[in-house]
Amino acid sequence: MWQSGADSLSEYAGQKFEMTSEDGEHALLRTYSKELKRDNGVRIRREHQEYPSIRLDATIHEKLHA
Repeated sequence: MWQSGADSLSEYAGQKFEMTSEDGEHALLRTYSKELKRDNGVRIRREHQEYPSIRLDATIHEKLHA
């Protein structure tokens, strides 16, 4: 599984939530509120999780040349 993600720059003060959807190409898109230990704040986190069915070198080539 490949996973990439990023936290929002601004703090989030709403209710906790989590949403997951599938993009139809062996990948999950996930967005949720995340409590950060380093500054006791809450941020929005977006993650992309893939389950590739091709070799690692082919996947890297595809990502670099997309």
